[in-house]
Amino acid sequence: MLLLLAAGVTFLAVTWDSLSVPVQASIMATLAALALAGAVPASRKKLAGTAEALAILGGGLLIVDLFGARELGLVPESAISGLSYAGIAFAAVAAINLLMTRIAPTVKTFGLTAVIAGQLPLTLVLIHHVSLPLYLFALVIQVAVTVLWTNLSTRLLQLTGGICAALFLAIVLLVGTTRVLFGLLSTHSPTWADYTRDVFAGSTTAFWPVLATTAVVCLAALLGTVLARKTALSAVLPPSTTEFIGTAFGAFAIAVFLPQLPVVDRWVTTGVATALGLAVLLRNRRTGVVTLVLRIAAVIVASVDLMLCSLLADLLQLGLISALIAGLSLIAAWRKRTTLTATVWIAASAAQLAILFATSDGFFSTWTGAIALSVVGAVLIGFACVSVGELHESALTLSAIFAISLGELVVLYVSPDTGTGVVLTIAAAPLVAYGMQPQRRDALLAAGTLLVIANTAFVLGAGATTLEWFTLPPATIMLALGLLRWRDQPSWVYLGPGLLLGLVPSALVASSNHDFLRITFVVAAAVTIVALGTRFGLQAPFVIGAAVLTKIALWQLIEVAPLIPRWITLATAGAILLTLGATYERRLQNAKQAAHWISALR
Repeated sequence: MLLLLAAGVTFLAVTWDSLSVPVQASIMATLAALALAGAVPASRKKLAGTAEALAILGGGLLIVDLFGARELGLVPESAISGLSYAGIAFAAVAAINLLMTRIAPTVKTFGLTAVIAGQLPLTLVLIHHVSLPLYLFALVIQVAVTVLWTNLSTRLLQLTGGICAALFLAIVLLVGTTRVLFGLLSTHSPTWADYTRDVFAGSTTAFWPVLATTAVVCLAALLGTVLARKTALSAVLPPSTTEFIGTAFGAFAIAVFLPQLPVVDRWVTTGVATALGLAVLLRNRRTGVVTLVLRIAAVIVASVDLMLCSLLADLLQLGLISALIAGLSLIAAWRKRTTLTATVWIAASAAQLAILFATSDGFFSTWTGAIALSVVGAVLIGFACVSVGELHESALTLSAIFAISLGELVVLYVSPDTGTGVVLTIAAAPLVAYGMQPQRRDALLAAGTLLVIANTAFVLGAGATTLEWFTLPPATIMLALGLLRWRDQPSWVYLGPGLLLGLVPSALVASSNHDFLRITFVVAAAVTIVALGTRFGLQAPFVIGAAVLTKIALWQLIEVAPLIPRWITLATAGAILLTLGATYERRLQNAKQAAHWISALR
């Protein structure tokens, strides 16, 4: 037998070039059939190695015969394209090996060849005959069939089918998302439109092809998520990895498709991201496939939306996104998904960004933006009033300071004087309430400082020149703060600064008889505080009032003295000196008593 086989091989080797092409093809086909058929009895007689070798030899000869027939001219090139013929050839190989698995199921080569060759027919035949969405859809169906079929086979076929399914699923996801992304880029860039028109047939911005491709990508992502567990696919990739990849690609495809919708474009992307975020926050279960899918989708859609709006400099959309982030952070705190400190930082920062973006876009006027920022700061201070001693109190106060500072910087562009007064007044009002807390009395100093600056800004904005507009309101503020914060201190601490600022400047400039109205009010105020100091035993009002009255009296005397005859002046001075000299001891004792009484005041 071996001699006959050797003789036959020698004969073919010698006469091969003289044989016609059909005869050569027939011989190759016969040898392939014999090798494939020989694997059957070898497997049944437990000759596994021989059976596998014959199966490999038969498969190789079959492939060589099929592709050699075209190369040698048996199948004209004009009759069918090369890719289509290759697809048909691999379909024949897959079909024959699939049949052989039924006849000799123990031969592993037949199953492996059938699975691997079966991936190529659709890939090669359809590539130039159908549109990209339909082509990708066919590959998705092929992946599903491969996974379900190999799932019923041996472990080796499950691994092979899982590898092939994962590979083609990745091709669908990558090509599909790339196509949708190119559609978005072409919408906003003529350069990309020219480039992608050469890569993909037809217009890359056409709506329906992009929609169909997005649907196929989502179907592939869903298939990867559904088939991730207890299938051939799970034998190759961990289920969590497959679910993550499928969800990520599906979410990305949706995120880049939604901006291509007519009219609504980026607005609907922001809406979808918000809905996904709400779904994650409001979902009771924090584990599971659904929760994982929602989280991944929310993060990817939101990230793509934010990146696109940033690249397009869509400030109004960025403002809306910031406002939504602030709202979602509050919901997250309500659902106990984040700490109050983190919520304060996120919500406060996002709210301020929203106002800045809207103002920069022109949706808000600069005045409105500045006031809105100061209101945000005031609200944060208000929350700090009811959060004294809590961990998030510092986050509230620091965020408020930042918001008020931004409001002041913004208003400087339109109204450095009046605008400053409005912003600081809004900020100071809740700060007074915050300073009323026993542990936060020092905040009253900050509130007073803001109010004083605000008053000065208002006065400058109004163009006022009267001195009292600059002194009396700050003096009133200082007196009020002193009474609220330091009533248990000496009167010079909580009343002295306010009284000095309110009376001394007016007393110094009240130097003319033509300024009778100012002199009248200054004298009345001085008499009043002297009386109050005497009644309540307060040193600062008494001393300051007495000093102001003395200054007014002396200045009036100096102004009137030149008008009085000199002999009257000399006679009056002499009488005073004689009286003091005659009663010197008693007057000295009275002066000591007065000094002791004054020093005894609080």
